[in-house]
Amino acid sequence: MSSAGSAGGGAAGRLRARPRDRTVGYAFCPEDRFWFRPSYTEGKCPLCGEVAPAGASPSRLAGIDRSWLGVGGLALLSVAMLAVVLYMYFTG
Repeated sequence: MSSAGSAGGGAAGRLRARPRDRTVGYAFCPEDRFWFRPSYTEGKCPLCGEVAPAGASPSRLAGIDRSWLGVGGLALLSVAMLAVVLYMYFTG
């Protein structure tokens, strides 16, 4: 292999994203051998009802529906655009 090919492959390997830990936010039920998200099941295993371990508690932002964050962002942008339009209308 040429040196250019090996150099490009090395750079691509360094730039490639590392896989995320897919168990973050999940809890494991040893009775059922089932992974679940306690934030969606009120902290209990959906199969047997066993309470999730304390270490798997969801963060405060995990309960917020992301669509409402988008609506809030659009509302803020609309107010900002209104301010710019009114400024340009009255000054110019």
